[in-house]
Amino acid sequence: MKYLHAFPILCALTTTLACTAGKGSDDPQPCPYGVDMLEDGEEIESPDGCMTLACTDGIVVTAEDRRAVVTGDLELASQEAVNQQACLGVVEGTLRISGTAADLIPISSLYRVGTGLEITASEAVTLEGLAGLTEVGGNIIVADNASLTALSFQPNMSAFGDVTIENNDALASLAGAEFIGQCAGCIAVSGRPTELTEHLGTALEPAGDAGAEPFGGTFYGNITIAENDMLSNVLPLGNLYYAWSNVVFKSNAGLNSLTGLGLVEVRGNLEISGHVAMPTADAEAFVLGVSVLGTTTICGNLDGTAC
Repeated sequence: MKYLHAFPILCALTTTLACTAGKGSDDPQPCPYGVDMLEDGEEIESPDGCMTLACTDGIVVTAEDRRAVVTGDLELASQEAVNQQACLGVVEGTLRISGTAADLIPISSLYRVGTGLEITASEAVTLEGLAGLTEVGGNIIVADNASLTALSFQPNMSAFGDVTIENNDALASLAGAEFIGQCAGCIAVSGRPTELTEHLGTALEPAGDAGAEPFGGTFYGNITIAENDMLSNVLPLGNLYYAWSNVVFKSNAGLNSLTGLGLVEVRGNLEISGHVAMPTADAEAFVLGVSVLGTTTICGNLDGTAC
């Protein structure tokens, strides 16, 4: 076996020619793999060492998957605990990261969390090790991480619960949280949590688009962005158009506007409060372009009334 530097290219991401190579032919077909080509029948290890991949009739397939599945919750309250979870693939319960956990690269093979993800009061500077996550079945909480400067979730990650990003003193950008505005297809994902189905009832389209395909992203859980003192803008959430629950922007000291946020409908409540750098007039102007089915609260902002 040999080791290569690139991740396998899936058939869906290759050209039609590459994906169909060898079908209907008796000739062995090579497989594209990053910048390399593998011979038919050749096996290699994935970069993280957690899978054996094989070239079969022009397509790279998984020959052996050694990623671990944790059937319940998993607590990672130290860097040592993180280091011990190499080749972690799935946590079917809640994954909690806290304490001295700082470098999450050892769990970069993680691709699904079943119940919830909580990163609280940790020493993490980035969430780079979570960039491989494709699905979180419950709430996501990123809170009280004093050194956190960057999120790293992939834009097309499916998230089925509430999202709270709160009291991360060094977090200056929401880059890495684009998934909040990219979840228009989450409702169609097979195996979605029953709680989400019950929450949505029978209405599967935002009221504002009359059943047409949304021209922006949809998110179904509550969204709370609060007390992140260095946060300067919300541009990474620019594709969020339809929010099915509550949306709260609260006490982000450095946030002076909601420029770039494309919200057109909030089915729950909308709160914009406690921003000492955000003129109240700007907050009020933003809300004029949003249809809010619940209660709108604007208070405690610059030159405005107290909450």
